[in-house]
Amino acid sequence: MAWTAPRDWTAISGGIVTAASLNTDVRDNLGVLSTHAHTGGDVGQGASTMTGLTLTALGTLTFADSGAPTSAGELKRHGNDLKFYGTSAVNLTAADQAAGTASLRSLSTTSTTAAAGNHTHVPAVQDSGYTEHVSTLISDTVETDIASDTATPGATGRAWVIIGSVETPPNNTDTYTAKLYFDATLLLTRAGLVGLAGSSRLYVMQSFQASPTAASHTVKITIQRTAGSGSDVIKSTIAFTELSA
Repeated sequence: MAWTAPRDWTAISGGIVTAASLNTDVRDNLGVLSTHAHTGGDVGQGASTMTGLTLTALGTLTFADSGAPTSAGELKRHGNDLKFYGTSAVNLTAADQAAGTASLRSLSTTSTTAAAGNHTHVPAVQDSGYTEHVSTLISDTVETDIASDTATPGATGRAWVIIGSVETPPNNTDTYTAKLYFDATLLLTRAGLVGLAGSSRLYVMQSFQASPTAASHTVKITIQRTAGSGSDVIKSTIAFTELSA
């Protein structure tokens, strides 16, 4: 059954309406209309679904306040907020929500805002610590702590720049290995440390520890004789500087 354009009734011969003309123009055409359904409401799109609906000419789209969405794919106005439900309801109009929650973000450098593309960070010194001029007699081949310092970062998200030094004795017969630690983590190893005949030699060690937890930490240097048999005094220094962005 197909739609038939209704006739012009003014041109009916003799002014007589027949059953055949009514069946064509009224019955059959109403039958065609009865098979057409709009699942999205009567929107005048000429199709039975809203698939492909475009809103290019729409100036204002107003949502009724129908409460928060509760099913996947729903977009609803809730009070003055527009919310979408994916695995949970997300407020599309709220800004700077908790970290980890999708939301609009203003530009700043806090944990709940977005960083501007042209922003910079200027490191600031928050704390420092050092242990100076420690002299330790080394007479065997056991790894020995020779300088250490313990401190607690003022907050999480900071960093420690760690610097140490080792001064070998004035001889060239004993060889040492120095190690730099952050707690039990080995940061740096310097092997083959040896003095000069009649003159000591200074070795510098440095490393970086990103974002240590806000708990007590120890930085230290150890020394171990790897060649020779003398009893030597090793001098050392350990220091750290705590930085924040």
